[in-house]
Amino acid sequence: MKASLNYLLSTVLIIFSSFSNSVFSQTTCMAKAPSQVGVGQPFTYSVTLNQEASQIYATDFSNFNVLNGPMSSSSSSITMINGKTTQSSSYVYSYTLAAKKEGTFTIPSTSFKVDSKTVKSNAVTIKVVQGSTQNQNNPRDRRSQQNISFNEKDVFIKAYASKNTPFVGEQVILTHKLYIGPSVNGGYRVDNINIPSQNGLWSYTLGDPKANTPYTVEVIDGKRFTVYEIRKTAVFPQKAGEITVTPMEMKFTARVISQQSSGDPFFDQFFGGSQSSRDYTLNLQSNNVKLNVKELPKTNQPENFSGLSGNFTIKTLISRDKLKTNDATNLTITVSGSGNLQHIEDLNLVFPTGLDVTDPKITDNINTSGNSVSGTRIFEYVIIPRNTGTFTLPTPTFSYFDLNTKSYKTITALSFTLTVEKGNGDNFVSSSNQQKIKMLGNDIRFIKTTKNDLKKGSAEPFFGSPFYYSLLIFPLVIFIVFLIIRRKQIEYYSNTALVKNKKARKVAQKNLKNGLKLLNLNQKDPFYIEISRALWGYLSNKYHIPLAQLSMESVENKLKEKGIAEDMIRQFIETLEQCEYARFAPGDSSVLMNEMYNKALQFILNNESVSKNEL
Repeated sequence: MKASLNYLLSTVLIIFSSFSNSVFSQTTCMAKAPSQVGVGQPFTYSVTLNQEASQIYATDFSNFNVLNGPMSSSSSSITMINGKTTQSSSYVYSYTLAAKKEGTFTIPSTSFKVDSKTVKSNAVTIKVVQGSTQNQNNPRDRRSQQNISFNEKDVFIKAYASKNTPFVGEQVILTHKLYIGPSVNGGYRVDNINIPSQNGLWSYTLGDPKANTPYTVEVIDGKRFTVYEIRKTAVFPQKAGEITVTPMEMKFTARVISQQSSGDPFFDQFFGGSQSSRDYTLNLQSNNVKLNVKELPKTNQPENFSGLSGNFTIKTLISRDKLKTNDATNLTITVSGSGNLQHIEDLNLVFPTGLDVTDPKITDNINTSGNSVSGTRIFEYVIIPRNTGTFTLPTPTFSYFDLNTKSYKTITALSFTLTVEKGNGDNFVSSSNQQKIKMLGNDIRFIKTTKNDLKKGSAEPFFGSPFYYSLLIFPLVIFIVFLIIRRKQIEYYSNTALVKNKKARKVAQKNLKNGLKLLNLNQKDPFYIEISRALWGYLSNKYHIPLAQLSMESVENKLKEKGIAEDMIRQFIETLEQCEYARFAPGDSSVLMNEMYNKALQFILNNESVSKNEL
């Protein structure tokens, strides 16, 4: 009984001591690395904390290649000396690095988040020399090398889809994960990433490509794998039927480190012998992802159906509704929601006569930082009334397929009425006439006192003269010319295909101009989104192909139907594919961005030149 009581008291003391130590201890953070390494030689950079970190902030490894990491491990111990119990824990976060070039470099502090506080490690200075830093002349180097054990099944890529039976236009999240098993213990390198073909899909890359790749740990068949989420994409099927996402491919080089025995058991017991490494190169390929896309129901489908699936809202805003002639007001229409907002091409608003309305300025605010695509598309119109009166503006409506209810929904925004008064210095009639009256000149002519004889045969004949008939015919000619011009204008603006064709280059150049601004700011991901938008939008406007019908798969057939030369088609596809690849390509992003900007601009200019020659 006494022994049990003593055991119980000891246990309580241990627990209490552990608790007190964990509460009152301060966080320590210590980084370490070899003082000298060889160029290209893998080494370990590690940071040890006495408390677990909830977040690791990015460290500047610009002078080094990150072969692996961060990897985490932990350990704890309880000691009792002279009745005093102490508990200690350590959490180690390590990277496998390799120096790029010779010199002396400093790895700055690594920051961690611990209990809502930020702690920093010490900076580490490393001297990088040519060749290996291992001692090759050790007299003990009579070693027998152990077999390096590498299992190819320890490395693979797996692709997942959030849903395999979506509707047309429904958002599906594709995730590609890289699995690395325990035999890859010396780091790795990834090259020649081949992004999957997503024919029949409109895609957005989720997340920040510049951010460090997060990792998790999974146990598969009793084996521990480090899992990296290397790509997450939101895709929108553009057609019904089976769509196959081709495998992601990459070249994977694994470095495996093995121990070597010195032949001296006593030496190996204390110093562990020495290490040797070997690289293994694999061509990895993920699985296919098949989507069985369901057709949207035809029953109860609205006439103004946008072709989008998701969940959306619409709202309007006007800068002012009471103004004078020739003043301007702004009408802003905002469509928000989760879905492919960039497929909303036009709201098809018909404004009353007597109002001059500009083409809408379209602004996209697309959020791709989370686990899905959402945002807003804003249409901004500038309205200038030319007549007095009251004008009722068109009511913006928008129809989409609601994925929650599996039914069509039509949403309506507020409508506004403009009250227009006569402006200063302007002579206008009421809006019922819709004709602008021009102000006559104020000059007063002298009164002619001589009598004019308008009869035929007089000294100054007028009737029957050429001037007489020209005055009769002139108004008729003017009226006919006006009718012809007006008819041509109506035909032109009613022919949306022709209007979009004429504006294709202008709209594309506007998008490229926005892309150039993002290029100068070195905003990589928004830049490539803007360049892709310029190319797809140009193609849609130029050849009157709805964006919903355009994809990497269909573009070739669509352009061939329009009689576009194969070299132009190939140039367009290559430019888009390179643009998508460049988002994730390593190296100097500004160089790649400049290259893609020039290629996109060259394609548009070349196509415009070909189109002009054909005309």
